[in-house]
Amino acid sequence: MRALKVTTAVMMLLSWPAQSEPVTCEGSNLSVNAATAWDARLVCEAAAGAVALFASCGVPEITRPLRIDLIDDLKAHCFGRYHCGEDWIEIVTPSGIAEQRLPDSIYSFLPIDTYFQSIVVHELTHAAIEDAPCPFDSCLVANEYLAYVMQILSLSPSQQGRFGEQDDPGRRISRDELNPAIYFMAPDVFARKVWLHFTQRDDPCGFVGQIVDGTVLLDYERF
Repeated sequence: MRALKVTTAVMMLLSWPAQSEPVTCEGSNLSVNAATAWDARLVCEAAAGAVALFASCGVPEITRPLRIDLIDDLKAHCFGRYHCGEDWIEIVTPSGIAEQRLPDSIYSFLPIDTYFQSIVVHELTHAAIEDAPCPFDSCLVANEYLAYVMQILSLSPSQQGRFGEQDDPGRRISRDELNPAIYFMAPDVFARKVWLHFTQRDDPCGFVGQIVDGTVLLDYERF
């Protein structure tokens, strides 16, 4: 069965055009600029998965055109960036991620292509929630909370389980632990806390919907 899947993937890859021009993902308004057909295909597969994932968990559908550019490098250990108001995403290529990913990262156990696709979902989430209500100058915690939740939800159940491991099993994560200081100083710690907090909700995807519509605020006014 695995050999059949690999053969099918190779045949589909060979049917894709060379990447001299942007590729538009089938059935979407998403265009991809990539050096290889394989990388473009990974983006389109991740985007298709994100459509179903968003619909099942309270994240708005993206209806406007978006562009994703695959590049060799961003700032240190940053692999994706959504440019607010520009409908434009930059993501480091899978080969670039393989060279730059830290061995002690919480994502180090993931195959590179899987990790790359999860980053695509993360950045698409930022695009999807750009117009979500925010009563403050910035709702960074809410934005990153939703992006990390969707990123990890895009993985297999066994992979998701690795993010749920705790030194103190059963301890509930408080909202105060989800703050900008942790996000900026230790983004991996922030991501794990986000996932634990999400999975500890009685209705996790319902909670996502409440963040999206502004019923639940994870951010505070900063003076």
